[in-house]
Amino acid sequence: LASEMSKLSVQERSKALEEVHCVGEELKETHDMIKQSLEEFDRVLRQRNAPIYNVATNLNRLYVEDPNFRLRFLRANDHN
Repeated sequence: LASEMSKLSVQERSKALEEVHCVGEELKETHDMIKQSLEEFDRVLRQRNAPIYNVATNLNRLYVEDPNFRLRFLRANDHN
């Protein structure tokens, strides 16, 4: 880990440490941002052949496709 961290620039290292320690800039969500992120999330899922996602969908489609459930993943990754 230390070897990989030393390869990063000062800015990248600082950002990584902020993310690990849950500090840094707070993301300001807007209605449009949430809508666009959910649309992109759906598009990416449709393009990929994700076996685990397919299993989860077969088990409980309503839960897996619930926008609030998907939003948790987007928020955990700063909508990336």
